[in-house]
Amino acid sequence: MQRLLIVIAALLLTACASLRPPVDTSGRIALQPGQGAAMIAVTMTTLAFDDTGEAAVDIVGPGGKATVMARELTDYIRAPGDESDGKGRLFVVPLPAGDYRIVQAWGGWTEDIGGWRMYRHVNFPMNTPFTVAPGRVTYLGQVQLNLNFQSDMTVADTRRRDLNHAQVLWGVTDTSNIDFHPISGAQR
Repeated sequence: MQRLLIVIAALLLTACASLRPPVDTSGRIALQPGQGAAMIAVTMTTLAFDDTGEAAVDIVGPGGKATVMARELTDYIRAPGDESDGKGRLFVVPLPAGDYRIVQAWGGWTEDIGGWRMYRHVNFPMNTPFTVAPGRVTYLGQVQLNLNFQSDMTVADTRRRDLNHAQVLWGVTDTSNIDFHPISGAQR
């Protein structure tokens, strides 16, 4: 049993380590030549008592379609000091330079109703444009899904928390290649 737990812990740590974006020796997020990236936090609150919540955002543009998904069970964004960590994931999505759109946010959770497990799904259409420049990271802020019987979506500029996460967990100490363009309507 103990061996099984050690193997599971090792697999989880390996999975978390694989989500870290490359960081160069100067402490900047490293990008491939001619590429840029979008930095976006996808977070959630949910009624699920068994951590089954998930939240995602779909991005379309010259690089095709990219979907980034956070899971309640495994993902968090490290907040500074005594602030609560965000329930979700901070993504750095490598993309070819060009104009993109966030076309939707969606998510779901599983709930028990009278002994039956039921999956609840919500979808929030979006039409949020942004541009990715070569060699640059475009910071978009946070898309927060509130997954409950009156689900909604909000956007926010959470750069203080997100940059803390990038520094503490990824080793990003130089943000000079990050352009801050939070999603329209995002509150700081």
